[in-house]
Amino acid sequence: MTVDPGRQARSFGPLGAGATGLARLCLVAGMCSIFLVMAGAAAPEPARDLIYWIQRAVVALAILTLLVVFFRHPWPSQRPAGLTEVLAYSPMLFLATWVTGVWPGVFVAPLIPLLAVGAWITERARRD
Repeated sequence: MTVDPGRQARSFGPLGAGATGLARLCLVAGMCSIFLVMAGAAAPEPARDLIYWIQRAVVALAILTLLVVFFRHPWPSQRPAGLTEVLAYSPMLFLATWVTGVWPGVFVAPLIPLLAVGAWITERARRD
């Protein structure tokens, strides 16, 4: 029994399939978590802390997932279509980390596109 390679990738609806869809989902979830902070501002004190920690967990998971996706597809020529663009937009997560002070994320979120650019430069240098 053979499996169609197109069916192996998990689809995330309109976000796409495979690694690109997962990376887009991480960006959307990470940026939408800012609304949790706004909701937490109106919540009572114990609930506010819980909401802030949930937001921090969402953003940290999004950043870690983007790092895993990058390290699974480090070379631009071997990445799925659209993944390089999503990795270039990943510094947007900087805002989501800065809102509640997830300081490791503040430094790691801008690192992802730098790694992508470094991989592109390395690949270009190897070809020449």
